[in-house]
Amino acid sequence: MKNTSFRCLWIGQAFANLGDIFYVVGLISLLYTLTGSAFYLSLLPFTTTIFRFISSFLAPLVIDRFPLKRILVQSQGWKTILLVFLGIYITSFNHGFSVAVILFIALISLLDGVAAPVSAALVPQLVPKDERMKANGFLNVITQTIFVAGWPLGSVLLISTNSIFFIIWLTVMFFAVSTIYTGRIKVPEQATDPVAPSNWDSIKSGWVAIRQIPTIRTLISIDFITTLASSVWVAAVIYIYVEQNLQLGEEWWGYINTSYFVGMIFSGLIVIRFAKLLEKHIGFFITFGLFLSALLILLFGTTSIPALALLLACLYGLPEQIREVIYTKLFQDHATEKTLAKIHAVWGAVINLTFAGSVLLLGFITETYSVKTTFQFSSTLIFLAFHYATFKRNDLIG
Repeated sequence: MKNTSFRCLWIGQAFANLGDIFYVVGLISLLYTLTGSAFYLSLLPFTTTIFRFISSFLAPLVIDRFPLKRILVQSQGWKTILLVFLGIYITSFNHGFSVAVILFIALISLLDGVAAPVSAALVPQLVPKDERMKANGFLNVITQTIFVAGWPLGSVLLISTNSIFFIIWLTVMFFAVSTIYTGRIKVPEQATDPVAPSNWDSIKSGWVAIRQIPTIRTLISIDFITTLASSVWVAAVIYIYVEQNLQLGEEWWGYINTSYFVGMIFSGLIVIRFAKLLEKHIGFFITFGLFLSALLILLFGTTSIPALALLLACLYGLPEQIREVIYTKLFQDHATEKTLAKIHAVWGAVINLTFAGSVLLLGFITETYSVKTTFQFSSTLIFLAFHYATFKRNDLIG
């Protein structure tokens, strides 16, 4: 974990993640300034999710033809260039036009969909196998910390400067720094196949690998179920939860959200500290973590005590973080470099599409029945995932 290339990877990703947050803060403000429309604001997450799904689905076409490091550096570099053009565009055309801004969002999301699986696939090349669990936990702590700090920091900067342009150009700087650090990563150049596979063979190769590797197939099946359930933490559901269950002001949505991510950060530190123990009992921690998640969501959805709600939201981060780190470690152990990148691309495509659908499903349940019913439904889904993981326990430890 102390090698220079791994340090460059996490610093580069940290700046990229911070840039992503500032970029969204700036674009939300820009779209609202241009349109004053909630519909256009909703197009931001919709466009991001759909185009990341498309990009993840097509990512194997790029992965089969170029070295992973080059893909990561160039995707980050093109994001920087696109943000420069966006900054010039909104400056030259008096904030520009909303449709053009959505187009920039779509293009940047396409690049993100390729960069994410490639970045995850580089970790095994930079970190010895016995340190991967700790490295994955460290990367998650960095990501969650930036997420907790980035949103309020970006909002404060936007309010204090009252300048969308400042936020956009600050994001350009973050992306540029990320590109520089990513370019300093040193990995063995993998020889590309002189006879490139057909486009269809490339696209289906990640799916074929998942089908052929029982451990990864089981993990993705579990994650599909838990992703359907995890949409209860989106703003639309938590906002109604605060109003109906806690009967408090909307600021408590922010408190619960922060509590959840603080729990994720502390959980990451626990993973780093007890990485060896987690590795010895992977099957137990996955199955028990699912049971604990189901219980915590059920309790959270039924409580009307604000302090208990904050505690339960914080505790929920523990099994979530542990599962995520273990999943990443098992993926790394069971797949080679380019296959791992393709598997992550498939995983990203499945999760993005599942999350988009589950947000609509849980929103419908909340509106038709009640927010308590939504949390009970989510708890039931995770409990089903717990039973499935118990049934497939041999795959998890194999």
